[in-house]
Amino acid sequence: MRSPRLVSLGWVWGLLLLLTACRQVLQVSLVEDARQLPAPRFTVEDPEHADRPRYTTVQVLDRAGEMYWQLRAEPYGDMASVASLTYGEAPPGFAVLDGPRALQPGGRYALFVVGKNRGTLHFDVDREGHVTEAAP
Repeated sequence: MRSPRLVSLGWVWGLLLLLTACRQVLQVSLVEDARQLPAPRFTVEDPEHADRPRYTTVQVLDRAGEMYWQLRAEPYGDMASVASLTYGEAPPGFAVLDGPRALQPGGRYALFVVGKNRGTLHFDVDREGHVTEAAP
């Protein structure tokens, strides 16, 4: 049985996304030569801004919804966002809110970058610690 508070938070989050018109525009991908535990690297591209992507929050969750890593721009805004992220290393201008927890071989994860736009990359870690893109 779900708690009423948890259900309310879910509705608030959904409403917030709807009201802010957050849309999937940011393109997140794995860096070809950095697809290995403990610190895979990702790129974020923003087709609307050629100089650098615009986002305020980074989250990595496992398939059960457990937070593994969460960052937020401090001060809040998209001036600190960067085009390349390495798992576990907060870029300058970002505060660590949670984690990083060690990614596990055999795990499935999703990386979310969120701001006015958003982007997502689902990825798997095989038994040898290699990271590959996965279907949602």
